[in-house]
Amino acid sequence: MESKLLGSLQTGFIDKNIDSFSYYHPKLIVNDRIEKKKVLSTLLYELRHCKSFVFSVAFLSKSGVAVLINTLEELKENGIKGEVLVSQYLNFTQPEALKALLQFDNIDLRIVTHGDFHAKGYFFEHQDHYSMIIGSSNLTASALTINKEWNLYVVGLEHSKLIEESLDIFYQEYHSATMVDHKYIEVYENIYRHQNPLQFAPVDKKRLLPAAEPEGGYDIGGEQEDTLPALKPNAMQYEAMQNLNRVRRGSEEQPKQDKAMIISATGERVIIVMGAVCVIKSRVSGALNKYISCIA
Repeated sequence: MESKLLGSLQTGFIDKNIDSFSYYHPKLIVNDRIEKKKVLSTLLYELRHCKSFVFSVAFLSKSGVAVLINTLEELKENGIKGEVLVSQYLNFTQPEALKALLQFDNIDLRIVTHGDFHAKGYFFEHQDHYSMIIGSSNLTASALTINKEWNLYVVGLEHSKLIEESLDIFYQEYHSATMVDHKYIEVYENIYRHQNPLQFAPVDKKRLLPAAEPEGGYDIGGEQEDTLPALKPNAMQYEAMQNLNRVRRGSEEQPKQDKAMIISATGERVIIVMGAVCVIKSRVSGALNKYISCIA
């Protein structure tokens, strides 16, 4: 094992022409449609051949669980245990995904509820070594199959410095995190529903958006029981709209501007802010979306 690993490290870090055992090669794991490569393929292989596994991700989605579900069922039947740590950062993790993982009694699921936990790592214990994938992929189907993601795959022995330090850091977060159970999910689901109303809203079968009047902007009118609920901006979006309005109106110190840019963290629903700006524009000028372009 050690001689094979040393040879593979030489190939990976010193000279690519050195012949060695390819499985142990350090390598970049990516999604590539042309080359037909997916992060998911490596993840599934490692899961099917491991003794135990540890996941650390910031975001967990239903789609991420779905692409692993058959393999997770196999692991459950074979008594392979796992520890999964996710984050409540930006309230992006989906309650339904937590429910899906909670059904596996061989998986201990915990969540970081405070701070900006954003670490992504996948660790697999094998008979005589550990393998790990560290990089940008969260546990979502897009991150594992189509997104432009960079992940480094490395193999090491149990007592190697890299493996030991990485697992130590994981367990520091893991042991201080909140255990996920049905009671926690019930509380979190209320938070998630409030922040993501469109995902739970009934859809009007007749129309999704009201038509714009020639001169007066939107006029919804009539009964609205089945339409999407009114959106309310969160604190970040409200502040952004206030600042954009200030820029558009101008002041004595600064002339008014018709262009502005918002730079925001992932998950802050900037598209809703930009949509609100379009409405503001239409009510001022009488023309919907005129001279407005969105980057979100």
